[in-house]
Amino acid sequence: MGKKHRIFLLRVGKYGLLLLAVFLAITFLLDYLRISRYEILPVRPEKEINLQINELYYQLANGEEAVDWEQLEGGLEYIRNEYDCADFRLVNLIRILYEGGDRIPDSYRKQTQEVLFDFRYWWDEPGENSMCYWSENHQILFASAEYLIGQKYPDRIFSNSGLTGRQHVNKARERILDWLEMRWNYGFTEFYSGTYYVEDIAALVNLIDFARDEAVVIKSKMILDLLFYDMASQSSQMLFVSTSGRAYEGNRKGNRSSTLGRLINYFWGAGEDPGPGMTYGLVKSSNYTIPAVFFEIAKDSSVQVIKQSNGLDISELDSEGFGGTDNRSMMMQWGMEAFTNPEVIRNSLHHIRKYRMFSNDFLADFQTLDFSLLKWLRLEPLVSRILKPQSDGVAIQKGNTYTYRTSDYSLFTAQGYHPGTYGDQQHVFGMNIRNHFSIFHTHPALEKGVPNQSPNYWVGYGRIPHSVQDENVNLSLYALPEKKGWMEMDLLGYTHAYFPMNEFDSVLVEGSYAFGKKGETYCALIGAEPFQVPEGTRDNLVQNGKRTYWITEAGAAATDDSFAAFVQRIRSNPIVFDRETLSLTYQSNGKRYALVFGQDFVVDGKVVDTNYRRYDSPYVQGDRKDQTRTFEFNDKSLFLDFEGLVREVRD
Repeated sequence: MGKKHRIFLLRVGKYGLLLLAVFLAITFLLDYLRISRYEILPVRPEKEINLQINELYYQLANGEEAVDWEQLEGGLEYIRNEYDCADFRLVNLIRILYEGGDRIPDSYRKQTQEVLFDFRYWWDEPGENSMCYWSENHQILFASAEYLIGQKYPDRIFSNSGLTGRQHVNKARERILDWLEMRWNYGFTEFYSGTYYVEDIAALVNLIDFARDEAVVIKSKMILDLLFYDMASQSSQMLFVSTSGRAYEGNRKGNRSSTLGRLINYFWGAGEDPGPGMTYGLVKSSNYTIPAVFFEIAKDSSVQVIKQSNGLDISELDSEGFGGTDNRSMMMQWGMEAFTNPEVIRNSLHHIRKYRMFSNDFLADFQTLDFSLLKWLRLEPLVSRILKPQSDGVAIQKGNTYTYRTSDYSLFTAQGYHPGTYGDQQHVFGMNIRNHFSIFHTHPALEKGVPNQSPNYWVGYGRIPHSVQDENVNLSLYALPEKKGWMEMDLLGYTHAYFPMNEFDSVLVEGSYAFGKKGETYCALIGAEPFQVPEGTRDNLVQNGKRTYWITEAGAAATDDSFAAFVQRIRSNPIVFDRETLSLTYQSNGKRYALVFGQDFVVDGKVVDTNYRRYDSPYVQGDRKDQTRTFEFNDKSLFLDFEGLVREVRD
């Protein structure tokens, strides 16, 4: 190659690099200008709106003649503006339309129809807003509403979508059947959620009562059955608190509101009317009756071990057919609240771009990734892996749950649930002190008083422990990093427990031991470091240190004699902890428990298999995707054949 030729190539290369740099700079600038113009729409109204649709339905359902129809106005305004949770307001509005539509005054009927016809029922329809469409409960709420409103007005053209009501029915039916099948095969992603099961019930009961499609009605009944089995098997004397995919402070502490919208007390307790609410349709439904076998399970006072698998891990999405960007796959991915995880982040961005969702306040942070270069070079997963955003902890993955239930207490754990990762609303471990209250420990994501819905001081985790359980004993290891992640809100150097000392009959906190007695129930907490009770509190045990453990052992007068004997026995139990290797052994009542962070749980020298079947309990056995399931207890049973549409109740 001649000298002139080489010089020419060098000049071409130089100018080529310059042109490439100019192109990239212009592309970046254009992207920046485009992104800076994105508008973020409001999640909630600036001024509080008086919402009384639930109260209006309650009055109509109970036969009140003189009702004030002005109670519709606030709800209609809320729905018209498509504020988040507008789908909640649709639940009882639909019941009013179907059960008392002829009573609606003409002026309010016209307003209602205008609002319903102009509503954006799913993310693929015209318009933009900040409604959350994607979590598991919202998915079925939106689909149920779209189906039933379309069925009510089959020949009307809906002004926002341009579709007829009949077309909306067909569109929503597909999503409903997909959602129901996912729950049948894998269970609830938001497993054992005292908050979000309420929304599922509301949507399913409306379909059961008003849908004119046999498959939709029968399958909705079956999934509602599965939900009530969860409630029955995980409740402690009607207190519905357990390990959970999504739990808030009250759901973890087990106060008196932890009865699933007062439904448990109504159906299985004193029968007190629960009052106005989203689930009041269940109280009035003549098409669904809770099978008696679940009442028998709920009141079972014998000692039982209940194992269950709920949901999917992100690593299973591809193999289970949910790895794409089709509607069904995105329902699974976003139903798991998986957005920024490396495996799904490109799917999330594709979906947000396709359906104009950068204006949605919940998704607005994705604007910072809407650069063409990242998309062209497929760099989003790499960015996610490097940054490790705390939003990865929003993803709710498979919960292999273990519940040890007695007449005196229940102890529950999501076995080995992704130790060391962020946790937004997960509740990995806790203990119900009969039906009085619960105790649990956590690594707080933020200091007390720092405002954030989740995670915070009592909700979710900064970092999730490696938590395992065998019968009445739980071992939990915390391994907190030395430095917080680039996008982590905070990294506190302690863990703490909710331990409401004023609620116990007797309490002893001394060194790294804490004991409580309530009635005939005993509990013990053991830590690697001495417990501290912050000044001005009586419900908080703090353990300093980034590499620590919590051992929880439950007991009762029936098995441990006196409380003093229980305390003495626990104090004498051998414990060996290696902070460097994060290995823990504990011996109690003739058993030896061993756990190393991130490794197997070993009891008496045998590795414990914590990857459970879909159902493994005295009441039901079965695997994922079984076509049939049978629940049996005390001569009561329920047989379900999902695809065969057979539901047989024996009371």
